[in-house]
Amino acid sequence: MPVVWEWDVGDRFCVLDGVLNVEDEYQLSKGVSRAQGFPADASFAMSAKHRKYIALADNISNLNRALVVSRRLKDVIEARRPRDVEFLRVSIIDHKKKVASDDYFIVNPFKVVDCIDKDKSKYRWNNIDPEKMSSCTKLVLKPEAINPELLLFRPQHLEYYVLVHPDLAAALEEEGFTGLRFTPIDEFES
Repeated sequence: MPVVWEWDVGDRFCVLDGVLNVEDEYQLSKGVSRAQGFPADASFAMSAKHRKYIALADNISNLNRALVVSRRLKDVIEARRPRDVEFLRVSIIDHKKKVASDDYFIVNPFKVVDCIDKDKSKYRWNNIDPEKMSSCTKLVLKPEAINPELLLFRPQHLEYYVLVHPDLAAALEEEGFTGLRFTPIDEFES
């Protein structure tokens, strides 16, 4: 069963505001391919609300809920040749408005899978967008709907979350990447 990709900010890693210089940035958490024409000056600024935190993790939390990862983490994922996933280069801007790193990437899985068992899950529909769940306190998936070859994908109705094949999650945990954690489906709440 897949697990949910999450962030582990801890008490030392930076937190990022939303992505800069990218039109329709909301698509980065909706399962939309953005490789075509992705801007070379795309960047994220460290959040002013978290000025004490400047350390760069391998997986950095941000307002867009995008998967912003270090080159090392990206390379490990990319080496497994995931289907329907793109890697979009971004820079990280520090609190002094200087480039802290230009070697980060958005991992953008754009495969959306209709895999939520709506009869067994507990959720509320979004009042604005009736195709989206606004909260989910019990997530149950339909295993038969998930292609076992998919390493990363987004569940329909909760596209801003990324589900990860358990073998990939185990390999990433074994590498000891910072800022990264995975939540089992039966412990997930949005």
